[in-house]
Amino acid sequence: MMKQTVVRDFSVSQYRKTIKLEYRVYFALIFIISIPLAVVSWVLHFLLKGFNHESEQNEGILKRAWGHAQVITPMIFTA
Repeated sequence: MMKQTVVRDFSVSQYRKTIKLEYRVYFALIFIISIPLAVVSWVLHFLLKGFNHESEQNEGILKRAWGHAQVITPMIFTA
């Protein structure tokens, strides 16, 4: 008797849901990892530039970490 294997067919919508979930997980992990790096960058900016109001604006810690996650996560998925 021949053994049959059952392959589950994923629909396109199930595949997209899986990819979206995976993307969100990676985004969240990269965002969380980026927060300490953004803190260091933010502190160094103030140590080097001082608290002078005339210097260029330093973006916030969370905004910087969010930006890093927005740049890095798509790079992972296009590789």
